[in-house]
Amino acid sequence: MSETIRVLIVEREALYRRGLAGCLAMEAGMSVIGGAATAAEGYAIADEALPDVCLIGTTLVDAPGLAAASEMRRRHPAMATIVVAAVETDDELFAAIRAGASAYCGKDVPEDKLVELVRRAATGEYVINEQLLDKPYVAARVLEQFRNATVSELAPTSAFAPLTERELEILRKVSDGMTNAEIGFALGISAQTVKNHVTSILRKLAVNDRTQAVVTALRRGWLSIDDTPSTSGPAAHVGANSAPVAPGGPNGASRGRG
Repeated sequence: MSETIRVLIVEREALYRRGLAGCLAMEAGMSVIGGAATAAEGYAIADEALPDVCLIGTTLVDAPGLAAASEMRRRHPAMATIVVAAVETDDELFAAIRAGASAYCGKDVPEDKLVELVRRAATGEYVINEQLLDKPYVAARVLEQFRNATVSELAPTSAFAPLTERELEILRKVSDGMTNAEIGFALGISAQTVKNHVTSILRKLAVNDRTQAVVTALRRGWLSIDDTPSTSGPAAHVGANSAPVAPGGPNGASRGRG
């Protein structure tokens, strides 16, 4: 991430889009690099400008619900996405986790909270996990899907792993719920270097986000649940700073962010 957090806003309502832009533009260290009313326009801007964070609405005419957020993460795994919902629901929160979103909020989110979400998402945090603390129903669904992915669907160990030793080392720390900054501190490298490695991991494994990468590595035997220092592997790390724990596959989730 650059010194200035570069933000893209993809939102159907022009007035609300301009309001978000005005709010963020007043913050030190933030720059709104573009706004779009449709998903297609948003993809084009993101492909060219490569923002750090994308605020994306759920009422876009050409990509309703979480479709745009999922596609944005597929195109740009290292970019954080914050889903801004017209009306917050538990089902949509679960879908946002599966889509790899870093945060989920409603349109009535206070300005200071929105700024905090953008700043934390830009550093690689999955702030969305904090919402699970107050949503036991959603947390139970996430953990159940993770158990299904890591216990029922584990594939036999593969002798070939396309990842380097450094990438596997970073992926082990990702599975332990560490942020880019924490991983960088532990390994003596910069958070940007960690982000670059995570982006490489996602590209090599052809997945959208960090949790999908972990689940893929578990399924193929490149990582073991016992690799992490915690008691029960990635499922034990659903916390404020950990990547969302959901199964892999085309719609799985992670923060994915590099």
